[in-house]
Amino acid sequence: MCYYVSSKLNDLKKVYLEHQFGSNWGEENMDDYYAVSGFSHPKLPAITADGQFKKLRWGLLPPWVKSWDNARKLRIQTLNAVGDTIDSKPSFRGAVKNGKFCIIPVNGFYEWHHHENGEKYPHYIYPKSDTMFFLGGLYEQWINKEIDEVHDTFAIVTTQANERMEWIHNSKKRMPVVLSINDAKLWLDNSLPFAEKKKLITPYDDELMADYTISKLITSRKENSNVPSVFERFEYSELVN
Repeated sequence: MCYYVSSKLNDLKKVYLEHQFGSNWGEENMDDYYAVSGFSHPKLPAITADGQFKKLRWGLLPPWVKSWDNARKLRIQTLNAVGDTIDSKPSFRGAVKNGKFCIIPVNGFYEWHHHENGEKYPHYIYPKSDTMFFLGGLYEQWINKEIDEVHDTFAIVTTQANERMEWIHNSKKRMPVVLSINDAKLWLDNSLPFAEKKKLITPYDDELMADYTISKLITSRKENSNVPSVFERFEYSELVN
């Protein structure tokens, strides 16, 4: 699955995204995350099928959720959307039907390898040559009618792992849907039938990805993990061949 990402888009990357997708950044500021967990429900930059480039909150909330108590429980389960069933699962099928596709540009993402010794070892996965991954997603707007508060939310679509990710994420053997720039534009194009978009839900070419192990700072309860050192290389003797 995909529950941790690095989202740090500088002005150059923002201009690149605006040029490629024809959308202007619609927020005053852009938050920088060296590492952030979906379980904290951060707002991340996203580009939507209706041409908006703005922050969406991680954890999709469909319009039919009736209360904030229900919303808080559901959004923990909707950080990711299994690609094979997004058009049938109640939480996501409305977004698919209504063309609410989005992409989430990230610097990279994090995943854990479960070792036979019972330990879990974090890895940072990033583009080998490009500066960003484009993650396929779905978005919805939910309104908390109790206080008339609008929540723009998203989920990251996942697929089966490629060969390298099968080894890294060996507990689930899943990975986010990573799209090329051209496929990202197709994902957002609502003139394209969903049957065609579904063909984009495939493992990313592992030759276009790179990875290395990092320290366990990323899940520290005592130290701040949103710092540059979170994705510094860290070797574990247990994983050295």
